[in-house]
Amino acid sequence: AESERTGSRHAASEEEMKRAARNYDRHTRKAEAYEDKIDSSLTHLVSIEELRYRREREAAQQRAKVEELRERMVDLPSEEEVEEVYAKATADMREVRAELTKIKREAGNISDRMKALKEGARKAQGKLDRMNDDRARRNERIFRQNVKLAQTFEWIDQNRKMFRRRVWGPIVCEIQTETADVSAFVEQHVPYRCLVMYVVECEEDSNLLYREVRQKRNLPINISIVPLGRLEPVRHIYSHEKMDMLKRDHGILGVLEDQFVVPDPVLQVLRNEASVHAVLVGSDKTQESIDKQGLMDMLSAPGSRGGRMQQACVFTKHMNHFYKYTNNVSRYSGKTSMRVDDISQARMLAPGVSEDQKAAAEREVEKLGREIEELAPKEEEINKRYLGLQEEGQEIQRSLTEAKTAKTNLKNSQARLANARRKLEELEEAAASDSVEEKNVIIADLKKYSGCSIGELESAAQQHTVLMKNTYTLAGIKMTEDGLTATTRRLKEKLSEKKAESSSLEVEVTRAASDLKDAKKDLADFKAQAEEIAPMTDELKAKLIELPASLEEVDAALEEAAEKVDSIHDNPEVLVQYEKRKRQLAQIRDELENLNETQSNKRIQLETIKKNWEQALVNTIEKVNTLFAEYMAELGCAGEVSLRNGGEQENNRGDDNIPFYNFPEWGIEIRVKFRQESKLQVLSARVQSGGERSVSTIMYLMALQGLMVCPFRCVDEINQGLDERNERLVFKRIVLNSTKPPNGSSAPHQHSGQYFLITPKLLPNLTDIENEDVTVLCILNGPYNFKHFSDWDVDKFLGLRKHALRDTCHAGNQLSPNEEEEEENERTSRGGGTPQRKKRKTNS
Repeated sequence: AESERTGSRHAASEEEMKRAARNYDRHTRKAEAYEDKIDSSLTHLVSIEELRYRREREAAQQRAKVEELRERMVDLPSEEEVEEVYAKATADMREVRAELTKIKREAGNISDRMKALKEGARKAQGKLDRMNDDRARRNERIFRQNVKLAQTFEWIDQNRKMFRRRVWGPIVCEIQTETADVSAFVEQHVPYRCLVMYVVECEEDSNLLYREVRQKRNLPINISIVPLGRLEPVRHIYSHEKMDMLKRDHGILGVLEDQFVVPDPVLQVLRNEASVHAVLVGSDKTQESIDKQGLMDMLSAPGSRGGRMQQACVFTKHMNHFYKYTNNVSRYSGKTSMRVDDISQARMLAPGVSEDQKAAAEREVEKLGREIEELAPKEEEINKRYLGLQEEGQEIQRSLTEAKTAKTNLKNSQARLANARRKLEELEEAAASDSVEEKNVIIADLKKYSGCSIGELESAAQQHTVLMKNTYTLAGIKMTEDGLTATTRRLKEKLSEKKAESSSLEVEVTRAASDLKDAKKDLADFKAQAEEIAPMTDELKAKLIELPASLEEVDAALEEAAEKVDSIHDNPEVLVQYEKRKRQLAQIRDELENLNETQSNKRIQLETIKKNWEQALVNTIEKVNTLFAEYMAELGCAGEVSLRNGGEQENNRGDDNIPFYNFPEWGIEIRVKFRQESKLQVLSARVQSGGERSVSTIMYLMALQGLMVCPFRCVDEINQGLDERNERLVFKRIVLNSTKPPNGSSAPHQHSGQYFLITPKLLPNLTDIENEDVTVLCILNGPYNFKHFSDWDVDKFLGLRKHALRDTCHAGNQLSPNEEEEEENERTSRGGGTPQRKKRKTNS
């Protein structure tokens, strides 16, 4: 309570002291403001006299200045003369400026025209220079159409020092042709993958290029190796005599490789990939020989020594159209079938710029040059006129500036004289005025300000007295408050000590209660166990009463009981039990020995069976491994199949002579290698890609197929995820393994079983699909299909198609090309012989 009263007094005194301090500050500031006004009034009073003397001096000085200005005005020309000179100079300048503007406009037009002509000539010349570099323009077009090919070429061009020998390519950039016809022939005949291929001269460069471009930068690239860049000798399929005859009688110009220029390594690749040395290039006469003399049959005919029919390929020309005739020989029937392709204009090998475009660019350069020569004299003449007018204008400008300056000086002098006179009048009037009234006003203000200042100072003194009184009171209260605070702190410290002692006692009490509870529980458990072992009876109670009451008496009783036990020398019951246990032990040992002997016999039988089984398994796996390695080698890869032996489990029964075979860990291990620089690795999803695993799996199944008897086999989309080369090789292997009779027998009942390959698509031009034992089944489904299989009538469809073609044909009775092809196909299907021409248009 005393502390609260002290705090209340402290707050009240502090508030009163703050109020007195605010009032003291307010009265003090007012007093200082009045003192400032007093000082200002005194200063003003003193300055009134000084101002009067100063004005008199300034008036005298101003009179002298007015006289000086009046004398200067006498020497200046009159205002009329200055205006006349200024008007004449202004008119002359206006005329010169108008003429300058006109000439400047004409000169600007001529200059702009000259700049435009020169810029156009520069651009036209640059365009013509770029057109003359035909190979660079063609390469730019190729790389613009194939960005990844451009990235590959850029990396090779920047890092040629990394390779041991020169890197050629892409091949399309190395081929140089003289005519657009040859460009179209080469582009149509050589596969696209070959045109974008790079050629290296050693295997180390091939590995480096594949690793840096394909593996590290993930860019597609085709690489071919020509050892040391040497061009191998080639055997032409046509002799010199036959080639001379073809040139003389049938208009053959030569083989395709003679029509263009490439480096030797690139030519070797073109021979290997596209057989450019075996393709003939003909003319209009060649087309006539094919149509009328059967030139294609003559080219495909066997040689003089007999043998099989041979393939032939000829490019011909007919009425500004080009065609490619190809005779293909069936692997099975040995017959030829002719294919005709229209040749479109080349896109990749087309010239970078046409001759018409070059001629137009040259004409543009010449035209611009003539216009520049004609315009140069006009530009020189107009520039001379412009410079002459500029000099004349500068003279007029100087005269105009002088007239303007004289006019300005006259006006300034007149203005200064007028201002000086006006100021003189003001100074004389101010010096003559009486300042007594102004002095009286200032003195009255001084009296008023002095009284107010004294009143404010007295009020400030009163507030200062109140402030000091409250300060003394507040100091006493503060001292009392500090004493109470110290007493309160000491009492709180004692209270904290007592609380800590109480807490420790509470912990000890809690611990003692817990110990008591545990002891009671243990006592109850011991009592229950004792009740169970020896229920409490009156007799037991009597015996317990007789027991010793101290630990020393218990020890003495134990020693006495031990002496009694030691004094016993014979017990017949114990001997009987001993003999019984001994007989039982002997019987168990005999049974254990019989079991061990049986186990040894079973182990011997297991070893015999395992040996025969393991030998048969190893032989089978060796056969599979041989076939699997052979099939993988056909793909340009490597692989092997081996037996993974699980070994023996640890024998924890203590019998070292009885191993435990870990048969669940035995299995087949397939190891493959798809790159020359890598090692054989176990087939795994973590190492190989999806396509590589598919190739390995189908080759393993093909290796197993000959060792298993099965009526049919079925695989689903095994060819998905494979590149074109591997898919063709896999399909070829499936056809070979599924169509050849087992054990080399050709009996009708001997077969390898049916093989179903389910796939949403197949590659075009699969030659293996022509096998007689291969059947293609197209499964169609949807709301617009036939409702019944009997609705599929091929003859009816052909009749409808022929009728429609006859109605739309404009050539009278002449059949259209499509109708002619259909009739040829129909004659072939009915056994009417092989057609002489089969046209099929393809887009190059």
